[in-house]
Amino acid sequence: MSVLGVHGISKIAYFRRAGEDPAAAADAMGVDWTAWIDRGVAKYTPTRQPPGAVSIGYYADCLAGDVAMGPEDPEHLGSLGQELFVTWVEEISRERFGAEQFSQNAAHKWAVGKPAAFVVNHYGEQLCGILSRLSGDLASYFGPDHGERRENARRRVAEAIRRHRPRTLLAHSLGSVVVYEALCADSDLGKGIELLVTLGSPLGVPRVVFERLDPKPGARGIRPPGVGTWVNLAEIGDPVALPAGRLTERFDGLDEDIQVSLNVANPHSVKNYLGCRKFAEVLQTYLP
Repeated sequence: MSVLGVHGISKIAYFRRAGEDPAAAADAMGVDWTAWIDRGVAKYTPTRQPPGAVSIGYYADCLAGDVAMGPEDPEHLGSLGQELFVTWVEEISRERFGAEQFSQNAAHKWAVGKPAAFVVNHYGEQLCGILSRLSGDLASYFGPDHGERRENARRRVAEAIRRHRPRTLLAHSLGSVVVYEALCADSDLGKGIELLVTLGSPLGVPRVVFERLDPKPGARGIRPPGVGTWVNLAEIGDPVALPAGRLTERFDGLDEDIQVSLNVANPHSVKNYLGCRKFAEVLQTYLP
């Protein structure tokens, strides 16, 4: 079984440890993903053979540049990153708690102090750091002054899909955005992909990601062309995967939208998603 994974946020460390060689970074990440999947399959579906070595579509270096990528402290984000962070926290507050939007200082429209405190109080410092890093990475990806980064990331992922011709495509976090856009840009690219699994995906987050997608989705997004089955997994406490269990409200052609409860400190971690029971069961169900 050919499996290709596309990573999420804050994975530039693989690139740096690999001597700034993207191929070596992809290989190192593939070793990690393979081990995490094998562990979950052995634990939850022991009668099934693991899917084998996972190849990686690595693109983190495409987004790195003079724009800071995902600092832990939202105060250090650029203007677009702060806008995305504040808007994201407003959506979390509205979705999870029915709260009003955060009032903004007229002199600094996207003041992040109060939203950051909200995230820390409800989710902890680690999750606040994740949202901050993702906001920075999204600013690098969506930023109108850096369109070549978005194109380069999509091109890198598309090249990996063409090279590996995976039966199974796994996309975590920001990687689900890159994969979605790459597949939609080329109607032939998804042919042969029997199963697309998005994990901890922000595709449906209003005002932050959804309306910024290419192609622009209008009222609803589309199923990526050529894909056989599309399954989404969202941890119920993952603030990135918002709103959990409701991606079908935003996208046509999503076969399953599965909520999982992992009871872990970092509900957005790809390691936790790949090693969970539901993911192992998805592989068993759709790839007999």
